[in-house]
Amino acid sequence: LMVYNGGLGPVLPNELTGEDMNTARDLVQYFQSCSPTVEPPKPGKNPAEYMLETIGAGTSAGNAAGGVQTGVDFVEAYKKSEMARTTEQELNTAQTGTKITSKYTFSASFGTQIWWSVKRWTVSYWRNVGYNLTRLVVVLVVALLFSLNVVKERIRDIKDQPTLQSFNGALFAGVFFTSAVQAVMTVTVIGDNKIVYYRERAAGMYTPFAYVFGLTIAEIPWLLAVTLLHSVFFYPIAHLHDDVDYVAQYCLSVFLFSTLFCYWGQMLSALLPTTQMASLLTGASMGIMNLYSGFFMPESAIPWPWKLLFYISPARFGLKAAMPRQFYCSMSCFADKQDPTNTFACNGPSAVTGNLNDMGAEGPGCSLMTDATGYVAGKMGVAEAIQALGIVGADPDKGVIPPYQVTVWDYFSTTTESTEEHVWQF
Repeated sequence: LMVYNGGLGPVLPNELTGEDMNTARDLVQYFQSCSPTVEPPKPGKNPAEYMLETIGAGTSAGNAAGGVQTGVDFVEAYKKSEMARTTEQELNTAQTGTKITSKYTFSASFGTQIWWSVKRWTVSYWRNVGYNLTRLVVVLVVALLFSLNVVKERIRDIKDQPTLQSFNGALFAGVFFTSAVQAVMTVTVIGDNKIVYYRERAAGMYTPFAYVFGLTIAEIPWLLAVTLLHSVFFYPIAHLHDDVDYVAQYCLSVFLFSTLFCYWGQMLSALLPTTQMASLLTGASMGIMNLYSGFFMPESAIPWPWKLLFYISPARFGLKAAMPRQFYCSMSCFADKQDPTNTFACNGPSAVTGNLNDMGAEGPGCSLMTDATGYVAGKMGVAEAIQALGIVGADPDKGVIPPYQVTVWDYFSTTTESTEEHVWQF
């Protein structure tokens, strides 16, 4: 049943807020022409609500003061109106197969849609205490849980493999799980709003881009808060390197990594038909990214076709951005990586001891540590390791190699297949 088919009226400043709004002048004038008892809307009144109250449909106020009280049948009034005759003429003159188009696809301009979408999502996130407060608490727990494992150690004082592996694991877990929390928790938020999105899109309120743009912008302040909360607690407790550029790179890496995972969860929630299915797939994808991020298995240790999961996993980029620089040293125990004008030995009778920072090296990973298991030599090859590191007392023919010294960065870069490009990628 049709009661009105026309424009609302000109856009003028709102008397209460001063913001531009549709006055609904044409709508009000039409209903008042149908009956002198129809009252004009109060300032700031929603035109849709006003129309429902006027015709007595859908609202309690309308049932009490709408069409029944005015004694007007607005359906019959519309059928007899010039508006109805004009619409009927347009339909009668249209040829079969003619596409009926409207001057307005959406209720507002693209810029207005962007503005209100951002505003709407910003307010919605501010009011969604359960979502934002919970993820901030979880991020704090993750930061404390993993940083306290290495609170008594410092990267620049590492002397053995277990301590280095503890640092490596704590840093990996702190960064990865802080980011994974964002993906897991955002799924329900998007899932709960899908019905609202479909309704608003059908009503022509927002383009898909404006809707997603507002959601994207509203997430950024909270992701910044997540990064700040994580860094304020995790970074100093774990005694990570305190140079400004190191701190800035770490914070930027955590922010981008968290943003990536957050939007990954939103994408899965938008693409899949149910929130339950999106939650299951998000959890599974986090597990796959965790396994194939390059932490548990470096690229060379992953067989085909599973190596494809390493190549397509976005997690490896976040970890390569956040972790290698914390273990970097500008000097190396490998002879082929040393400055010809400043050579030294880490093994043998004339071996240096302690920390290469005392020799002018830069970076937190310059402490000399003992590779008691021969892991670095195993990755390089025994003969190559003996030559590169100057190891004394080794028997390459029998594969016998005594404990030897390398820098923290030498060990980390060899076992994780990291390079200086990963250190300086920002």
